[in-house]
Amino acid sequence: MGFFSAWVSDMDSSGSRCARVGAAGLARFFHARVLGDGAGRPRRPDRGPGACPPPPPDGAPGILDVVAEKPRILQSRRDLVLTMVPLIALCLIVLFASGNFKLGFGADPKDETVASINPKGAFEVSGDTLGFPVRIPGGAGVVDGVPEGWKATATRDDDVVGGKVFSVNYVTPEKNSLQLSQSGAPLDVVVESVYGARATPSGSVPVEGRTWQVYGPNDNNRSAWVLQLDGAVLVVFGGGTVPRFTELAAAVQSQEPLPRGGAPAPGK
Repeated sequence: MGFFSAWVSDMDSSGSRCARVGAAGLARFFHARVLGDGAGRPRRPDRGPGACPPPPPDGAPGILDVVAEKPRILQSRRDLVLTMVPLIALCLIVLFASGNFKLGFGADPKDETVASINPKGAFEVSGDTLGFPVRIPGGAGVVDGVPEGWKATATRDDDVVGGKVFSVNYVTPEKNSLQLSQSGAPLDVVVESVYGARATPSGSVPVEGRTWQVYGPNDNNRSAWVLQLDGAVLVVFGGGTVPRFTELAAAVQSQEPLPRGGAPAPGK
């Protein structure tokens, strides 16, 4: 700060303001104030007391131009983050406003912009970590937990009293939404979480040797088929047709639970 203060004092004593300093003048100033005269003493630029350096040639940058232009190498991570955050936020706003990005749960199953996912990894992680038997749908025509002609659009875990509910959302070939949920929590808690209200069975339906309890339909014409199997509660929920409910129910009840570690069960 010493040489900077001296330079400011020189300008003030002369009563003038130096708006621009050419590259050559800046170099002389640096050698005079920083490098000194060879004897360890700073020396003054070769000019009269209080005089400004000569103006730069036309087109040459002055000191204000040099200071204003921040080299790329001096840009910190904070600068980059502060630059990117508003850009990312703007992109997300445009994406949501355009309607080209929707979450699988709650999205219109007829909306083709809802992308499909491969839920196999989510099934395996859930089987390894959730602490109750988790089954991935399988059998003829089912690949990675997705029946032929269907698509999976989302997965999620919901916290409930007594555990978690793991759900996968599907879209049937008829563009209806069906949700497969599995949990180790009490049956009534799981039904309320998935179905959306406390309810009692309105009937039952046989599926390949097992009996599923039927809840609904509710005010949105959605039903829930519920089965207790090996300490877990399985729920198929949505507004699909009976054949599609049966197809998904059969595909999941026919499989062995995923073993710890997420690997497929032997022989499956």
